[in-house]
Amino acid sequence: MQRLRRALRPGGSLAERAVTGGVWVALTNVVDRALQLGMVLLVAGLIGPDSYGVMALALVVMSGLTKLSRLGIDAALIQREEADVDAYLDTAWVMQNARSLLIAAVLFASAPIVASPLVFDEPQLTGVLRVLALSPVLSGLQNPALLYLKKDLRFDKQFVYTLSGTVLYVTVAVSYAFATRSVWALVFGLVASDAARLVVSYLIVDYRPWPRFDLDHARELFGYGKWIFASGVVLFLIMEGDDAFVGWYLGTAVVGLYQLAYRVSNAPATEVTQTISSVVFPTYAKLQSEDQRLRDGFYKTVQLTTFVSFPVAVGIAAIAPTFVDAFLTEEWGPMVPMIQLLAAWGLLRSLGATTGPLFQAVGRPDFATKIQFGKLVLIAAFIYPATAAYGAVGTALVIVGNSLLFSEPVSSYLAVRVVEGSYVELLRLLAYPALASAVMGGAVLGLRESLVVGSAVLELVVLVVAGVAVYTALVLGLERYSGYDSVSLCRRMVETVIA
Repeated sequence: MQRLRRALRPGGSLAERAVTGGVWVALTNVVDRALQLGMVLLVAGLIGPDSYGVMALALVVMSGLTKLSRLGIDAALIQREEADVDAYLDTAWVMQNARSLLIAAVLFASAPIVASPLVFDEPQLTGVLRVLALSPVLSGLQNPALLYLKKDLRFDKQFVYTLSGTVLYVTVAVSYAFATRSVWALVFGLVASDAARLVVSYLIVDYRPWPRFDLDHARELFGYGKWIFASGVVLFLIMEGDDAFVGWYLGTAVVGLYQLAYRVSNAPATEVTQTISSVVFPTYAKLQSEDQRLRDGFYKTVQLTTFVSFPVAVGIAAIAPTFVDAFLTEEWGPMVPMIQLLAAWGLLRSLGATTGPLFQAVGRPDFATKIQFGKLVLIAAFIYPATAAYGAVGTALVIVGNSLLFSEPVSSYLAVRVVEGSYVELLRLLAYPALASAVMGGAVLGLRESLVVGSAVLELVVLVVAGVAVYTALVLGLERYSGYDSVSLCRRMVETVIA
């Protein structure tokens, strides 16, 4: 217990705080996403694809307004090398609240149009969107000093903040779903979670904002944040545009299938992505003027990310049919091929998570924006014919193919240039987990075809245990007979935390 407390206590040096922060971020993401995914599977089974699709469309609209108005203020302040940014916080809070009120007003006023036959032709959306308009207002009122939790790598407090909202979300959503079997379970749960986080934001941070506005500070923040804003616009069209298109073209039930397939397939890989992004951006920002340490940090980040995300993504694709049988009803069966395709996207996204924070930390957020714009052009060109030919599976093919053939290769190329590294070294780091994951995936597929246990849940457990065992044996073998040392790197990280 004493070692555990020491491991979770923020250390003094940057290395100690980065490693301990990684432990806290991983713990936060695992617990948060496990609770949310469990809740979503339970509620989705109770309300069905049609009602779940209504919430999926509402979240697309909310996400669109949020990303299309993203100012990049937090990223601008985290990126600054000085430790104290209090002078900017009141201005940041005013800008944050003005943006939130605008989002809420647009959301409330546009709800009938979005719900009409002109857009999604879903009458329930009007009421759902108008209630969800409370969400950005509550988020905007949060303490602006929360950014210190990331800037100073205080992810122990971030754990409390995040989980306070998630626990209330799960409690409200599950209770209401059992009582009503309606989409309102998810709506009220989301609003309750934002209210909880608003309160906690003032309990865990001492700073108290005041409505003061400094035009020079606002210009300075927007000067950095304009690329984050532009990136947010493009990122919405890339990340949510497919959901919106599927909902518009194929209907509410299909977007419900597509959206849940995304959440299931990307959940573990996304956790790796979020863990990496949350820790390495502020860490890179502190190393931006030290070439060798920045380069070593980038390669180690790639190594650890792919070591975990590659086998997880391959494993999800291999066990998708068994997973759906175990946790959902028959009406969710058509989403299996979507899960398998989107799992590949989760793998590619986790690799991309190593480059985006690097570009921001060295003051080149424009790289990510330009790559995303190119990705958007390709998606716009191919999404309609692919969806018309193959339905939502065609949509998934476009998204995966785009990342595989364009965005991730280009971003990796630019990242290696930024750190003045070697492309051969990058490919070597990717080859080891890719090979081990492919062999593991083949073994799981073979076992699934021959396994007869009479219970989908038991079959899922057997397949997961077998996959973990095969992958572990393979990477241990690679570490013994080659230069691949991810297991040793993980062990050193644990020893650093404990020490």
